[in-house]
Amino acid sequence: MSMVISWLFLGYFIILFAERAQSLVRICRGSFADLYRSRFDGYVNTLTIISLIATVVMLIFACKGFWQSLADKSVIPDYSMLTVTAGILLVSGMVHTEYTVAPVQFASYGMLIVAMVLRCVQLSEGSGNRFMLWYSLIFLTVFSMAIPVMYRSEIKNATLFHIIEAVVSLALVACFTFMLRDLFLGQGNDLLRWVPMLIAVIGDAVILAMRWKENVNTFVLIFIILSAVIFSAGKIVFAVIN
Repeated sequence: MSMVISWLFLGYFIILFAERAQSLVRICRGSFADLYRSRFDGYVNTLTIISLIATVVMLIFACKGFWQSLADKSVIPDYSMLTVTAGILLVSGMVHTEYTVAPVQFASYGMLIVAMVLRCVQLSEGSGNRFMLWYSLIFLTVFSMAIPVMYRSEIKNATLFHIIEAVVSLALVACFTFMLRDLFLGQGNDLLRWVPMLIAVIGDAVILAMRWKENVNTFVLIFIILSAVIFSAGKIVFAVIN
């Protein structure tokens, strides 16, 4: 199963990297300057480039055992660095660049989620509380869907909105990454943590409110509500069974 998990991570890396790379290539077909046609374009494209470069560097130099684990089932990769690398690449997926192909991105995210499920299968046998582990997995999956993708806005205070949107998105990607790391390291029995949830609720609420008249991000709205419900119910249940 460890080998399968490694291949799922590889699929996530290849598919999302390729989708992000094709976007950048198509943008600058005419001129490299097209990457910086506006401040918004400059930010999202630069962030995407940095994310892709950092991912390659991490995969080559930091993810010990990952490449060997693709061919040798006895090798367990360094899940700490592997999940951090996954989070670094996810940064590029949370900004909407020109020529973004959303279905392809979702395919890559699907591979990461399946890897999370298989890792929980591995860990559940030695877990002190299987219910809490699987409940935490459900919460983490739903939480990941509540991370807002950074979109261009034309509202009156667009610059302020984009700054808030960027900060919230990066903060929630960081929260997701460290919870993902804990899950893969066998420390994910209780991922119902206040700081990530508060950042998500407050940050998403501000973003949704500021852009409400221009466009309601129904996807984020649904999943932040669902995250809050699962979080609240889980806190009560966890307190009872503990």
